[in-house]
Amino acid sequence: VEELVAGFDDIDPRTRAKIPDSTVSATISDLGIAFRGRFEAGELLDVAEIDPADAHGTTLRLTLTSDDLLALLAGELSFGTGWTHGRIRVDAKLRDVLKLRSFL
Repeated sequence: VEELVAGFDDIDPRTRAKIPDSTVSATISDLGIAFRGRFEAGELLDVAEIDPADAHGTTLRLTLTSDDLLALLAGELSFGTGWTHGRIRVDAKLRDVLKLRSFL
């Protein structure tokens, strides 16, 4: 998780500025764990492990396997490819997905 949060520091500040302020959760389906955080002013803040049942209260909900998370972190899987091929599930209102589209 620390590596994922640290990875946001490597993203161009202009790109990070496009991230809308929102809450986000990621459920790692094969491990039965979830994490929650929030985007504010292009920063990912307050990341903490939560019960997967509590992930429904976030603006953006991601579900993926631990292998896909590791592939994302290693740069072997792009978010767009994972999403379009069903390896990463995104649950959000259409309006929120469209806002995030410019970032992703």
